[in-house]
Amino acid sequence: MQPNYLPGQMDDLIARFLSGDITPEDQQELENWVDASPENRAYFIQLRDAWMATAATGPYNADAAWEEMRQISAPVAVKRWKQVLKMAASFTLPFVLGGGVVFSWLTLKKGEGGQGLVTVTSPKGATTKIELSDGTEVWLNAGSKLEYASSFNTSAREVKLEGEAFFKVRTDSRKPFTVKASDLKILALGTSFNVKAYPEDRGVVTTLVDGAVRIDGSSTANPFKMMLKPHQHVVYKKAASALQAGKSHIDPASAPAPVESKDVSNTDVYTAWKDGNWIVTGQTLEELAVTMERRFNVNVDFKEEELKNYRFNGTFRQETLEQVLNILKLTAPLDYRIEEGTVTISVDKVLKEKYANALRNGK
Repeated sequence: MQPNYLPGQMDDLIARFLSGDITPEDQQELENWVDASPENRAYFIQLRDAWMATAATGPYNADAAWEEMRQISAPVAVKRWKQVLKMAASFTLPFVLGGGVVFSWLTLKKGEGGQGLVTVTSPKGATTKIELSDGTEVWLNAGSKLEYASSFNTSAREVKLEGEAFFKVRTDSRKPFTVKASDLKILALGTSFNVKAYPEDRGVVTTLVDGAVRIDGSSTANPFKMMLKPHQHVVYKKAASALQAGKSHIDPASAPAPVESKDVSNTDVYTAWKDGNWIVTGQTLEELAVTMERRFNVNVDFKEEELKNYRFNGTFRQETLEQVLNILKLTAPLDYRIEEGTVTISVDKVLKEKYANALRNGK
């Protein structure tokens, strides 16, 4: 049974959590309270957003912060928070979200016209789950960043993504949910979908699990728009469109299509990462190395180029970096060394000869 709290007790717990001054036991108590009811969760999110609204660059002014908080979060009864706000300043903070406590770096800075811009960063080596003020749930993969205005859900729902995220969008027909990724806009109502848009990748990959989304590529070198149906997987090729944009003699009408689309029976291949799993389907070791760098916050160095072309299939479930590398050694003649955040991968000549003998004997 959930305990009853006196007025102000939970506010004090939330304030201590947001300020980073909370014990693990109290943090667990707060997590349980947030998960106990939609009303508790909504109250927490309102106070969290109000707290975020008080963050600003430059010297902190409690009275000005209170006025900004009061205007942005008028529906919340926050009189007791006037004193609590005196603890606030420019900060990064951890926060509670559905399914458990997830630590991410959350900052707010002033943009043009005084508009607050919230940035959520999931560092390499970690995944982060957050819940937006409209009830939309977002999982951020390692090395990813999500930005949105502090006025999110007031008149519009728009976020900007760098990296990879899985979205479970709360339905609101009046305000479509928009993800800006590279030079694409991905619009959705109530739906679940995955977007992969790391700046260093050659493409933006969208996988629709259920519902419907529209991809708007009006700003690309070869403009397009398309609607996705469930289990559709679309790759927008950034490199191709950038090449077309840099060569004016190429006729866009005759240029290759900037997107590739296919139906997939198992969307888990593209979304399993949010649950800590990693499904590999015919990827080269060079491709796996990119994921390893993000997933485990390391650098990967190949001593021999030939290793990059080995292909793998399989599923990793919560394995450590060394466990992953040892599993890969079962099918590829590789050796590895981990030193100071760098994984050096080289050819294991003994293993290579054993594998070659096994192939010859199997003929």
